[in-house]
Amino acid sequence: MSELMREALRRYQQPPMLLDLRECIRQLAPTPPAFAAIRAQARRKGTDKLTMAHINREVAAVRGAAAKKKIKRSSR
Repeated sequence: MSELMREALRRYQQPPMLLDLRECIRQLAPTPPAFAAIRAQARRKGTDKLTMAHINREVAAVRGAAAKKKIKRSSR
């Protein structure tokens, strides 16, 4: 019993362990399973390393293609 009290006192006297910000957020708001699945799929495909410049170029290309299709349809 006295050893238990000594251990409790040792732990009480230790400075509190501070969590880093990411770990704190993970504990307060864990990642939903759907987001975890999307993240895992991106890692498998290698798309998790895309930069914002790459993403913006892809979006612009898709929007440009959609605009061309729309112009073709309206000219018929």
